[in-house]
Amino acid sequence: MNEQLEAKLQRLLDEQSIRELLARYCRGVDRCDTELIASCFHPDACDDHGNWLARGDGVAGHIVGLVKPGAARAMHFMGNVLIEIEGDIAYSEAYVLAYRSFERDGQACTRTRALRFVDRHERREGVWRISERVAVDEWNRLDAIIEHQDGTHLFRYSSKDRRDPVYAIRAGRVARERLD
Repeated sequence: MNEQLEAKLQRLLDEQSIRELLARYCRGVDRCDTELIASCFHPDACDDHGNWLARGDGVAGHIVGLVKPGAARAMHFMGNVLIEIEGDIAYSEAYVLAYRSFERDGQACTRTRALRFVDRHERREGVWRISERVAVDEWNRLDAIIEHQDGTHLFRYSSKDRRDPVYAIRAGRVARERLD
């Protein structure tokens, strides 16, 4: 393989590693998986979400401490992701829609937050992780839920732990044989 092709291949592999890291972060937050979130950040990282700031090994615990309490569910949807690699440093901009259902004053609500994760990544000992994150808000909205079907037998709901199907399916069959 020639040098130019090898450099292109390495760039693609690096970009894919960073895309996977961003997806793991979203899963970690939505499932309240402290270990998974921590695996996305260097131990001396800084995460500035605007309304909170966490540093170092405390980033993952801080995030889970915010998301885990209560019955609220969260889901992150990542759209456009641009990754710019400069040697062992990379910069990414990921467009994200973050949804969270919760109750406010007895009313079921959904918050939608449109934001961008603006990250600096560093490859240390061959592994890409986030060294600095700034969450940049574009807009936020809070909507009252008119019809709420939580808890019916027709739907399988997520859980904020390792009982969630994304983990459980690895241990064996999760799908129901039929709906009654």
